[in-house]
Amino acid sequence: MKNKIKTTMLNNFGYKVLSIFFAIILWIVVMNISDAIITKQIDDIPVEQLNGDVLEELDQIYDVSSGDTIDIIVKGRRSIVSNLSASDFKATADLSTMSITNSVQIYVAPKDSTLTDELTITYLDNTMKLNLEDKVTVQFPVKVKTSGVPHDDYAVGTTTTSPNIITIEGPKSSVDKITEVVATVSVDGAKKSVTATSQIQLYDAYGELITNDRLTISNDVVDAKVDILPVKTVDVIVDVTGEPEAGYGVSQIIYQPQTIKIAGVYTDIQNINTIRVDDIHISGIKEDLQTTIDLNDYLEDNVIIAETDSNVVITVDIEKLEEKTFTPTDKQVTLSNRKNGYSYNVVLSKDFKVVVSGISDAFADFDLSDIELIVDCSDMPIGDNSNVTIDYDEPEGLDYEIEGTITIEVSRD
Repeated sequence: MKNKIKTTMLNNFGYKVLSIFFAIILWIVVMNISDAIITKQIDDIPVEQLNGDVLEELDQIYDVSSGDTIDIIVKGRRSIVSNLSASDFKATADLSTMSITNSVQIYVAPKDSTLTDELTITYLDNTMKLNLEDKVTVQFPVKVKTSGVPHDDYAVGTTTTSPNIITIEGPKSSVDKITEVVATVSVDGAKKSVTATSQIQLYDAYGELITNDRLTISNDVVDAKVDILPVKTVDVIVDVTGEPEAGYGVSQIIYQPQTIKIAGVYTDIQNINTIRVDDIHISGIKEDLQTTIDLNDYLEDNVIIAETDSNVVITVDIEKLEEKTFTPTDKQVTLSNRKNGYSYNVVLSKDFKVVVSGISDAFADFDLSDIELIVDCSDMPIGDNSNVTIDYDEPEGLDYEIEGTITIEVSRD
């Protein structure tokens, strides 16, 4: 029986071995087909920057112009490669190896080290490009801006911050754009001083807000205080000094505004009713004068203009003077301080006249009857008193020049 079984097993032995061999080959073929070698492109793997402190120690700041992510092609077995994504890889760039062209090589490896020998990685572009700039440190004063409007009859006064100076560090090109460092405080409806903690904001020359994460600010916030002061409306008065060129005069002085609001502590403003501008110089001019002055310059330091515009615009009109000659009579000579018991007789020289000069408007209602000459007789002796002093009141805008003489004849009654 045993021999029979043995004979059966050995029957067609070669065929049986061959069958096993083909089975193994078929399994290998099937496995190669089902788990074939494939390639896959994986994009946007973030690149970690190493040893950036080496550049900062040289007072240089960098940013990445290209290469902050990398794309690769991975080759390996389907069962491994098909499930891979960017999160399965780590990309690094060692900035301490930067070349003279500001380039750094990027290296990519699977996070699972057991896959290192299973994969072939091809880089599409493994170069990181850097921009380098000098690092600068600059101090800026903090300016307070207010939002909203205080309560009626109140205005914004002095503003302060703590700290009042901040330090900003960063790339020179970025720091150079900063023209204003601002802390904003709301004063809407305020009747008393306002204090607030305010976020620092940076602005460029165009008034645009600067947002730059490459800048380091010593203080992100400051403590700000805004004084709120009572307001008072006062008159503005403008005077000129000096005289125009001979033959010319001031026809009118026009200015706006003629009233303006001031603000200050009540005790500082209660006695201020006018702001007088008295230093507009017109000496020697013969043409109209236009000027703009800041009314703050005419106030004490503790009082301010409580309006958006503190300027007053002044126009001084200059015109050529007219000249008219009048011949008064003795009836237009008034004798003052006459003594009782004496007689006084007025004698005008033949060439006696009054030359009146002034701007045209001043002559509008002026005629000979408006001329009144006054002679003081208090110290006159008996007899003829010639070359006496003549007084007169000049109408506004007109000047008198007297030619000839007046003789006062004094006798006892």
